[in-house]
Amino acid sequence: MLDELLKEIEELKECKKKYEYALKDKQKMSDKLYEYMMKEYENTSYEDRCDLHIKNMCKDCRYRDYCELNKDFPQDIWMPIPSDKAWIPGHKNCGKFEWS
Repeated sequence: MLDELLKEIEELKECKKKYEYALKDKQKMSDKLYEYMMKEYENTSYEDRCDLHIKNMCKDCRYRDYCELNKDFPQDIWMPIPSDKAWIPGHKNCGKFEWS
């Protein structure tokens, strides 16, 4: 019985090690994606970024008509936001966004 417990502990240690490696890889992928998104952001005009924001975010916002009519977006609209939790980076929005 003791041998079985020791074997199970070793298996759990191996699983933990694999999990930690996977987390590091996931963060590296998130960082690379952020770099790519920043290059794309830098090569996109303000007007195009506003259009991207309207197309991808405004459809889910309760203030949709407000942004489409006023288009008073900040200069850094749609700028990628890095993730320190190994997630897909988000984008800076208009500051008024609320889910509908």
